[in-house]
Amino acid sequence: MEVQEKCCESQFKVLATGEYILPPVLQDSVNRIVQKEGYITHKVYNRSISTSGGNYMAELYEVDIKGKTIEGEKEINIFIKNKIENAISVVDVEGAYSMETFFYDELSELYEDFQNKANIPLEERYNVAKSYDASNPDAIILENLAKKGFTTCHRMDVIPLKFAKLSVEQLARFHGLSWVLEKRHPEYFAKKIKPMRTLFKLNDEFEAFFVNMSDITRKLVDTETAAKLDVYVSGAMDKLREYLLENKKNGITCSLCHGDYRANNILMKKDHNNEVKSVIPVDYQLMYYGCPVMDFIYFIFPCTDQEFRRKHLEDLKNLYYHSLTKFLDYFDMDSETVYPRHEFESVFKERLDYGLFNGLMLTPVLFTDDNDIPDFSQDKLQNVPVTPDAKMNDRVLGLVEEFKEYGIL
Repeated sequence: MEVQEKCCESQFKVLATGEYILPPVLQDSVNRIVQKEGYITHKVYNRSISTSGGNYMAELYEVDIKGKTIEGEKEINIFIKNKIENAISVVDVEGAYSMETFFYDELSELYEDFQNKANIPLEERYNVAKSYDASNPDAIILENLAKKGFTTCHRMDVIPLKFAKLSVEQLARFHGLSWVLEKRHPEYFAKKIKPMRTLFKLNDEFEAFFVNMSDITRKLVDTETAAKLDVYVSGAMDKLREYLLENKKNGITCSLCHGDYRANNILMKKDHNNEVKSVIPVDYQLMYYGCPVMDFIYFIFPCTDQEFRRKHLEDLKNLYYHSLTKFLDYFDMDSETVYPRHEFESVFKERLDYGLFNGLMLTPVLFTDDNDIPDFSQDKLQNVPVTPDAKMNDRVLGLVEEFKEYGIL
C-alpha cells in the first residue's frame, strides 16, 4: 500500500509502514556511506522529492541515517540526485554526471586546499556543499542542506537583492579559483580544464526548441517588434555556437564556467529577519571552459526583471569585479593582469544578447505551473507543449523593451 505525504513543500511516496524503498543501486550507495561513517546500528529514512520544474535530468531523494557509532549517537542527512536515462535530448546527460562527479570528487578538494593555504576567512570563501563518495557514477550524493535551513528561490520570483549580491560574490570567487588553478597547476589545467566543452547539443532540435519558446513571446508583441524578434531569432543560434564553443579566441580571456548559474542552482539561508545571509552554489553538470561573462549574464537575466536590472545591474557588475579583485589578492594575483576590467566591460557589452537568448528560451519554462511541468524526455523536444502562467507576460515584455533600448532588437 502507498500513501501520499508532504514534507518541506514537496510531495513524495511512502509505504504504509512509513518507509520509502530506494532503487537497489541507490540503496547500495547508502549502505556504503553507512559503512564509511562507522555506524554500529542504524535506521534509514528515505523520501522521494518532486523537482517542481527545477531539474530535468534527475530523480531526487532525501535520506536520513540515524544510529550509533563508537563515538555515540549520530545522524547524517543526505540528498541524492540520481540520473534519469534519456532525460533531455539536447544535453549529454552521461557527460553531465561525470562532470559533476569530477567537481565534487576532485576539483572541490583542490579548491579547498587553495583556500586553506591562503588563510581565507570562511565568510570570504567559495562555498561548496559537502559530498559523499559512494562509488556510483549515476548519482550525486551531497549533504542535505535543507536540514540546515537552506532553500531556493521560486523560479517565477524576482530574486532578492541580497541574494543577487551574495551570488555574484560567489561567482567571482568561482572564476577566480579557476585562474588560481591555472597558475598553480598549469599542466593539470591544460589537461583537465581547457578541453571542457559545453555539454549542450547545439543541433537542429535545440534550435527548434528555442524558436518555439521565442514564439510565445512573439505573440505578445506588436507587429513591428515581432519582425525585430524574427531577425534576432534567425541568427541567434550561430551566435550561441560562437559563444559556447570558443576556446580563447580573439583574445577573449577564458576560465572554467559554471554553465548553469541560475537562482534554482544556488541554495540560500535566511536569518530571523528573513534576510538572505548566505548562499551555496550547486549543480556543476554543465561546466565548460569559456568566457566568464557568460555566467554573469546567464545569472542576471532569467531571474530578474527590467526594473531590478535598471536599479542594480551596474552595481552588481562593480561588485563582481571588486569581489574578484579582493579574492585574487589572497593568492597574490592581480585581477587587472588576470582579467582586466576593461575586457570584462567590453565583452559584457558585446555578449549582452546572450541575456535575451536565455530570457526568451527559459522564461516560458520557468513560468509553467508546478502541475503542468513539461516532459523533456520526449523524443522531439520542439514538440513538448509549454503553457506558461500569464504572470510571465510582464517579465518577457520588459525583456524585449530593454533589448530594444540596447539596440539589439
